[in-house]
Amino acid sequence: MSNEVITVADVAVGICNIDGQPMVFHCNHYNRTLQNTIENCRHIDNKKILIHSAAEVSFLGLQAHFRQHPEMSLAERLHYAETLYHYCGFGLLPLVASVKQAVGQNEFNLSTHSSHYGRALALNFEKRRGAGEYFDLGFVIGALSAAFGEAFSGELTKEAISLKGKQSTFHIYVGGDEFEYLFKLESGTPAYQEAAGMTSSIPERSVPSNIDEIAVINGVSQAPLYGNQYGLIPAFGVELTRHYADYYNLVAFRFEQQLTAALEKRPSLADLLIYDYPALFYYKQYINLEGMNLSRTLLTEAGHICGFNTMGGIMSSEAWEGLVMPMIETREDWLHGIVAVINALGWGIWRIHELIPGEKLVLRVWRPYESLGHLRWFGYSKQPVDYLVMGVAASLMNLLYEGDMTQRPELTLDYYHKINRSPSSFWAEQSQCVAMGDEYSEVMVTRRQRG
Repeated sequence: MSNEVITVADVAVGICNIDGQPMVFHCNHYNRTLQNTIENCRHIDNKKILIHSAAEVSFLGLQAHFRQHPEMSLAERLHYAETLYHYCGFGLLPLVASVKQAVGQNEFNLSTHSSHYGRALALNFEKRRGAGEYFDLGFVIGALSAAFGEAFSGELTKEAISLKGKQSTFHIYVGGDEFEYLFKLESGTPAYQEAAGMTSSIPERSVPSNIDEIAVINGVSQAPLYGNQYGLIPAFGVELTRHYADYYNLVAFRFEQQLTAALEKRPSLADLLIYDYPALFYYKQYINLEGMNLSRTLLTEAGHICGFNTMGGIMSSEAWEGLVMPMIETREDWLHGIVAVINALGWGIWRIHELIPGEKLVLRVWRPYESLGHLRWFGYSKQPVDYLVMGVAASLMNLLYEGDMTQRPELTLDYYHKINRSPSSFWAEQSQCVAMGDEYSEVMVTRRQRG
C-alpha cells in the first residue's frame, strides 16, 4: 500500500532505507546534544542549517515516494507524511487536519501536542531563549512542498514544547522563494559512486567472543521500535528516533564548514567559543583547539554523549538482560555484545579488530553513515569525518574500563564527567576513513595523553 511505511534493511552492510533515504537509530540525548552544539554557535547561520537540512532530507524521501505512487491523492500524500513522522518517533503531525482547515489561505498555523525534539530540548539544564523544534519545522516544509509540488516556508512561534509549553505551533506560509531550490535538489556525487568503501568486502569477526552476533541483530531487528500512540519510541531508558542519516550528516558537516570559515576570518573566535562550550575548557589541555580541530572536538563530544546515554541505556535495559546477558561470560563480551547491537542500528558494520582489555581498542567500520553521507553530499574529504564512531568508541571503553558498566551504575551527568573526563579516560583517533577513499574507517581508542 502507498500509505505503508516500508523499511528496506540490508543486514549484510548495516544500512536501512525508507524511500531511498538512509535511516539510523539515535536517542533524545544525542539529538539534543548535536542540536545544542550547532545552536550555541552564534557565528554561523545555525537556524538555517537545522531547518534547511531537515527540509531537504524529508523532501527528497517523500518526493521519491510520491513519484513511485503517482495515483496518490493530496490527502493520501499528507497522510503518508504524517504516518512516516509518527513511525519514526518524531511525534504527531496533523498535516491533513491543518491543511483542511486552511483551504484558501496563504498562511496558517500547525500545532502538535507531541514532539520528540520538543521533549528532548526541554531536558536542557539552561533555559531556552526561543523555541527549538527546527527539525519539526523543516520536516513540515519538506513534506508540504513535496505533497503540493510547490514551495512552502515557515517559522517557529513562542508556543513550544521545548519552552515547557503544552504544544508546539508552527506558522506556515504558502509560496516564497526560500525553498524553491528543493525542486532542483539532488544528492549523489561521483565520489559516492566510485569510492572504494562503497563496495569493499566486509570480513567476518576476527576477535573471538561468546556473543552470537546474528542472534543479537535478529533480536534487535524484531523489537517494536516504532512510534507509539504519541508518535514516540521509548526504549532502553531513552526516547529513540529512526532518523534520517543525512540530516545528521548535513547539519554536522555544514556546521564544521561554517565554523571553520568563521575561524579563518577571525582566529580569536577560538578563545571566545570556549565560553559558549564548557566542554572545551576540559579538552583544551589535550587538544590544540585551532581551526577544524575545534569543530571536530565538539562533534566528537556529541558522540561521547551518545555512547554514554544510548549504549549505556541499552546495557542497563531489560532487553539486554534477556537477549545479550545469557551469552556474556567476560567483561570483553559486554563490548562485543554492544557492538552487535550497534550493527542493527543502521550505522554500518562495526568490527573489533584489536582489543587489549583496559588499554586499547582498534575498531574498523564498513559503510559508516557519516562517511557515506559526506561522499553523497560533498564528495571526498581531506580529513577523517566519522565523529560519531570516535565518540561512541571512546565512551564504550570508558563505560567498561574507566567505569564499571557491569555493575549497572546510574547514568547521571556526574558519572559521565567522572569516567569521560578523568585524566586516565579514553580518547579515540581516526587513522582511516571511507570518506577519504579508504576501504573502511579505522579508529584507535587509548588512554588519553596530556599535551
